[in-house]
Amino acid sequence: MAEILVVDDDQSIAVAFERFLRHEGHEFTLASNAEDGLRLVEERHPSLVFMDVRMPGVDGLQALAMLRQRFPEVYVVIMTAHGTSQTSIDAMRAGAFEYVTKPLDLEELRAVIAHALSARAASGRSAPDVAQPRVALVGDSPSMKEVYKMIGLLAANEVPALVVGERGTGKELVVATIHDNSVRREQGFTTVDCAGADAESEIAGLTAGTAHLAAVHALPRAAQARLVRLLRDDAGRGGSREPRPVRILASTDQDLGAAVEAGTFSLELYELLSVITVRLRPLRERREDIPPLVGHFIQRFNDELNRGISGVDDAALRALAEYAWPGNAAELGHVLKRASILARGDVITAADLGDSLSGGRVLGRQGAESALARATRTALHERLLDAGGDPSLYHEIVSVVETSLVDEALAITKGNQVKAAELLGVNRATLRKKADL
Repeated sequence: MAEILVVDDDQSIAVAFERFLRHEGHEFTLASNAEDGLRLVEERHPSLVFMDVRMPGVDGLQALAMLRQRFPEVYVVIMTAHGTSQTSIDAMRAGAFEYVTKPLDLEELRAVIAHALSARAASGRSAPDVAQPRVALVGDSPSMKEVYKMIGLLAANEVPALVVGERGTGKELVVATIHDNSVRREQGFTTVDCAGADAESEIAGLTAGTAHLAAVHALPRAAQARLVRLLRDDAGRGGSREPRPVRILASTDQDLGAAVEAGTFSLELYELLSVITVRLRPLRERREDIPPLVGHFIQRFNDELNRGISGVDDAALRALAEYAWPGNAAELGHVLKRASILARGDVITAADLGDSLSGGRVLGRQGAESALARATRTALHERLLDAGGDPSLYHEIVSVVETSLVDEALAITKGNQVKAAELLGVNRATLRKKADL
């Protein structure tokens, strides 16, 4: 049995909570606003507090901050019917034990209460530092809500972490959101392309802020060893309160466990990076996120293209919802950008999507790679026949390909180096070097 305080101005929630908690054998106390809630915490010292976000006067997140400061030993569960990804991140980053959404699921409540009481019995908690956050993630599916919670926790705890997900699921955006919600948000955010030739030297040059090691599975073994030493030195700081020189967050679309078994990835590095692993589900497994993503992309392209698209019609939305999305959210963005350009009216129709979803201009990853491979083989075949054993041929071809890629990306982005680097998935320094800018 435990004493549980519920802070919520909704009478129906209060009645439902009282029935449930009494049935479970707990003591129940109710407050209808944050001020009364804080007073009751001081008077009664409850084992657990459930607090709504939207209340008259002081809201739930403000009250959470006050509670964490005055009563750090009290566990608080934030609940809301109007949550966003940022609300969830804010709550977890500010020290909430858990974040739940209304309508409340009784089995979920039972599990949350059991977890909180068990954790409370085992140890105390301290309040994390609070930063002013920014976020651009979209999605309301259960898996995305878990991602937001993990971001909040990782923003408040400077441990290494690994973000895993298919291509196009938003791994770099998750890493950047962790950085933007952390105390390092005013420091540098660096992305290291681990498949690039300069990865090892870039890792050696990391000095501050947050470093995102993209495609970490491709990191050469020598660079893996350097990174292990860096993370070991950091772990060896023990209880030091001095800030870490640089925070390492890695991402991959590969199975690192399988890479360890194959001998291509360091077991020690894997263990150091994967202390906390954030897994991003592919879009085909969270289709309920497609409508909010559609709205998000349309708003972005309205601003970018100076359009006034208000949405998509039912047939277009049905087609988007039924597509497999091998390229995930990134592919959805490409499809909607093309449709926003081609749309004759202020609503995107199935006709505006054209052949984007049937193997046309926007190909799935496997189809795009096959087309690229065929075109590349044809060009290389002709060049090799003309080469006649030229010893410089290999370097010449690599140089031509790299230069062409950079030139094309710069042409698409109208000379914007930052956007061109994002388009190619490399950092700006690599782009400048390949283009000799």
